[in-house]
Amino acid sequence: MPKPTPTTRITRRRFTLGTAVAAAAVLLPGEPSSGQSAVTSQSQADAMAKLSPGARAEVETKVSEIFRKYGSRLSDQQKADIRKVMAETQDGLEKMRSFALSNSDQPATVFKFDDRERAENHA
Repeated sequence: MPKPTPTTRITRRRFTLGTAVAAAAVLLPGEPSSGQSAVTSQSQADAMAKLSPGARAEVETKVSEIFRKYGSRLSDQQKADIRKVMAETQDGLEKMRSFALSNSDQPATVFKFDDRERAENHA
């Protein structure tokens, strides 16, 4: 198996930068079509319907905090998208929380770095 070249290897910085760009792209202003708005509100309602009352309250708390901080900069479509994303990701969060772990549980995998990667990560 060939070693990845520096241009094809994904580092933690590149991954973080990529996810930040993807998240920012959601918040870019744009003109949605009316069909997109209807689909968004329907999928948002579906995502919220799947959640328990406690999970719905948590989503609303998170959304209200986001709107408190950034609401003046967001369009109605962006606000609807944020509500939808928060509702859709809450289910996964609830599943992770239900998995019991203790402080003594070891990770399933251990990260191993070679000397070159260690030098890059500490530079």
